[in-house]
Amino acid sequence: MLTNYIKIAWRNLWKHKLFSVINIVGLGLAMTFCFIQLIQIRSSFEKDTFHPYPDRTYRLLMDATAQDGNVFHLASTPVPLSEKLKSGYSGIDKTVRVIRTFGSSLSNGIKSLKVNGSYVDPAYFEIFGFKLEKGKPAIEPRTVVLSHETAERFFGNASPIGKTLTQKELGAFTITGVFAPLNEKRTHLQADLVVSMATYPLLNKEVNPNDWLNSNAYTFVLLNKGTHVEALDRALADITNKNARTVDFKGMKGHSYRRQQLSEISPDYENLLNNPSVEPIWKVGVSLLMALIIVSLAGFNYINLTLTRSLSRAREVGVRKVAGAARWQLTIQFLTETVLISFLALVVGYVGLQFMQSFIHVRWLNWRVQNMQLLWVMFIGFTLFTGLLAGLLPARILSSFQAIHILKGDIGPASLGKIGFRKALVVIQFVVALIFMTFNGIANSQFTYMATDNDNFNRKQILNVPLSDSSDFRLLTNEMANVAGVERIGVTSALLNEGSGKAKISQITGKAEAGIDAFIYSVDDNFIDNMRLTFVAGKNLPKSTSDSSSHFVVINEKAVQTLGFSNPRDIVGQEIKLNENDVLIAGVVKNFCFMRYELPVSPLVLGYDPNYMKVLSIQVAENAEPDQLTAALGSVWKKFHPHEAFVYSWYEQQLYEDYKEGGDQKFMAVIVFIVFLIAGLGLLGMVTYSTEKRTKEVGIRKVMGATTTQLMQLLAGDFLKLILIAGTIALPLGYVLGGLFLQIFTYHAQLGPGVFLVCLGSLLLIGLLSIGIQTYRTALSNPAKTLRSE
Repeated sequence: MLTNYIKIAWRNLWKHKLFSVINIVGLGLAMTFCFIQLIQIRSSFEKDTFHPYPDRTYRLLMDATAQDGNVFHLASTPVPLSEKLKSGYSGIDKTVRVIRTFGSSLSNGIKSLKVNGSYVDPAYFEIFGFKLEKGKPAIEPRTVVLSHETAERFFGNASPIGKTLTQKELGAFTITGVFAPLNEKRTHLQADLVVSMATYPLLNKEVNPNDWLNSNAYTFVLLNKGTHVEALDRALADITNKNARTVDFKGMKGHSYRRQQLSEISPDYENLLNNPSVEPIWKVGVSLLMALIIVSLAGFNYINLTLTRSLSRAREVGVRKVAGAARWQLTIQFLTETVLISFLALVVGYVGLQFMQSFIHVRWLNWRVQNMQLLWVMFIGFTLFTGLLAGLLPARILSSFQAIHILKGDIGPASLGKIGFRKALVVIQFVVALIFMTFNGIANSQFTYMATDNDNFNRKQILNVPLSDSSDFRLLTNEMANVAGVERIGVTSALLNEGSGKAKISQITGKAEAGIDAFIYSVDDNFIDNMRLTFVAGKNLPKSTSDSSSHFVVINEKAVQTLGFSNPRDIVGQEIKLNENDVLIAGVVKNFCFMRYELPVSPLVLGYDPNYMKVLSIQVAENAEPDQLTAALGSVWKKFHPHEAFVYSWYEQQLYEDYKEGGDQKFMAVIVFIVFLIAGLGLLGMVTYSTEKRTKEVGIRKVMGATTTQLMQLLAGDFLKLILIAGTIALPLGYVLGGLFLQIFTYHAQLGPGVFLVCLGSLLLIGLLSIGIQTYRTALSNPAKTLRSE
């Protein structure tokens, strides 16, 4: 019987090719996105499932209780906890601390790259399944192991074992090993490199290793074989009780510890604090919800088109009921048809997935999982669920028709209020599509704002040259200033929008006051001119002809407010304390974004300190030829550094790539395209069927003298109204959601009418193309042919 159902379903699909293609392509495109989401969901459950001792390895969590009784759950724990467990309690085989605070730009002598890493204990290489591709673990002080990708970035195909990476303040690190690539494996312990724990006290001398309030460590425990977890629970409870008597918690009532099995870390069901690289369960739920929403839009197409063709299908139902078919048999027949469409769409969705993998490159997107068999079970299960969900309503409606009413002609396409229902589905499709597009347009305007020239600082015609540890920036500046096309050369400790230093500022009073936290860049006056910062009071730093310039600083308006001044002019010429030094305020600049755009406005200090200069900021003339200029500057560089490569970047291009060229926007654009295409295909199917059913009406009206324009207005009017209704509903919702997104950013683009006009125009264009082509063809039909059968 099932074979017969499949044959009948296939014949039906073949008979109505256009509607079948619309359903299969629309659903297939939706499944492409859904499959991507299912991969992300599956990947979040597979994190850290490849380690060798999953049943005996635990991560320790901390529950901190504040004075008001609120309890905060943290994934991190105090630094001394690991040593306390290992040395004082039985049943524990090994413990590991992972301190994820290593972050800096390291150089191999040729190029510098920004890396993020972790300090790890020696047992890290034994408890976890991170295999070494070459070399040995990092155990001795100032040794590191690189990830496979980081080793390639620094050294290409050459072996890095025994080579060093250096940083001016931190010193040199010897590479002892390289991890094998993880490939499809996923971990929450992501790092470009790991540094030996013996290095941690050397680089963090201010940190007390016995400080139980320093909760920067992630502690893992491997139990001995045969040891029950209750032994670990008792040990943690004992440490908690001892700390309650001996530790001054300073503002907290206390804290306690508990275990979490390695396999339970991801996804995060508890919404733990300090839990990087672990997706909270709500985020997994949102991913699944997004997949269901988009596949529902494609399902609407099937419901719409099936109900639109209900007259022809109703006659089929009537004949089969007269022949003795039961309602459940008809329901199974219609469900078989939708399931067949779903599995054909599965093929389209998989092809789309392969295309997306080659087209979209986003760091947070995973394309592979460890258990492909289980993933395919999820794909097939989701496909079956989609087919049943899309076909259930049409199957129930069509199978409920009474044979006597059908055969007497009492049932038509408008029965059971289907016209209003179908119109509602069309409106819902376009509302969702337009909300997606409006939100994406607003988000794109923010990325464009961050990536291109704005009111914060200048990035046009700026060439940045990183200095090496042996560079004398004064000599380089003097020589490079003579190159044709160079207008001005500034120096800075770091580029704006990159890492700045931290400082304490305060007024000079007779009392010992705690300083206010501020960000600081070491710059000269030329750098401030290059960035075209706006002065609201005072003037620029004095020319850096001598180190006496270090006695002057420029601050921003926020720093003026935090120092207790309401008028920026009042603080100019005043002396303040910067860390341990007294400095004079030369000028005040307007608040601007000097780091990330979402961070709040913070106090900023710009001062001259020749010991921290790391980058040359070269203002280039507009008519300068880039290739000739960089070649000339490279010659100057080689004069002073014959064995080091000349590295440079155009600031405008660098920031554009950082903000605008990310795959996130491309991914969102693809989603918008898919949603709009699904909605457009559904509308095209409805318009096609509607115009086909009114072909004879059009012929009669043409005989009576109706023009092509009048006929197109008649046929397209109702559909255009639906699009306008969708626009009226969706644009305010898109505006609200986009506005909420912009509120994430302290510095953001201004919402103008352009985004909304583009979105509404795109919607109307898609609607007009879907409607206009079919209505125009029908309006041009020859009445002699269409009325011949009458």
